Amino acid sequence: MTTELHYVSGQTIIPENAFGISPSGVSKFIEKTHEWYQEMILGNKSFTGSTATVLGSIVHFCAEQFIKHKKVNYDEIYKYIFTQTCLLKPDEEFLALTTEESKIEYLTNNCNNTEIDAIHILEQWRPMGQALINHLIKTGIPEQSEPMVKAEVMPGYWASGSIDAIRHGMIIDYKTTSDKTPKQYIPMHYRYQLLTYAWICKQNNMPIDRISIIWVTNNDINRISETTGKAMKDYPTQAVQVIEQVTETDYQFIESILTMIASTVDASRTHPELTWLLFKDPRLRITNDQV
Repeated sequence: MTTELHYVSGQTIIPENAFGISPSGVSKFIEKTHEWYQEMILGNKSFTGSTATVLGSIVHFCAEQFIKHKKVNYDEIYKYIFTQTCLLKPDEEFLALTTEESKIEYLTNNCNNTEIDAIHILEQWRPMGQALINHLIKTGIPEQSEPMVKAEVMPGYWASGSIDAIRHGMIIDYKTTSDKTPKQYIPMHYRYQLLTYAWICKQNNMPIDRISIIWVTNNDINRISETTGKAMKDYPTQAVQVIEQVTETDYQFIESILTMIASTVDASRTHPELTWLLFKDPRLRITNDQV
């Protein structure tokens, strides 16, 4: 079963046989080049999802639904939780349920994915999604939600993906976090991602002068200390926005990074014997016996 929350790759909007550079993967190319090669070139992705990523997808969906429809499709959310947490359970069994209460009960009793905590997700998604929606209402509803964008870096190599939202020349990205107090800055690995989106927009004559993250924290309330048995301090969910300016220097910087990525892949294709050097992994070295 596929839902509206399932991931759609930016690869789907670029020309056939072109190489796609994912904005969210740019930081990994810089910081863990050998892992980037395994994932983006060989398709060896070991990470299949977590409680945090599933919850994040739901919170994103809440914002998208509100921006586009002014309401949220709860049924689609529960279907998505089912696909992620109730492994090997028949779709028909869940789809036959007609009330929200019965769906929650089913998910609670049948979640068997040890990597993803359905109970935590069911407790958190409403207050977190509502906090994000309230923030958007207060600060201004974006003009665009989840637009798929692309731009050619060099012949045959494209940067592409979907942007959470755009409002008045500002790219908005939603990030769920377990931090009790949200960061007051944009970490560098997210900055690579948002600058890539800004660069793509610029190539498509969509001026962007700011990038931002709206941090959405977990709803940590009504907790009891296992040590003392006493009530712990509450940390209700909050949505806090951090905004940074984008300068021409930023655009030049990210374009040089994207060009380096495309050029590295192109060099590896042209000179496969250099792949191990280009991607910093001696295991990829081609020996005489392999030639």
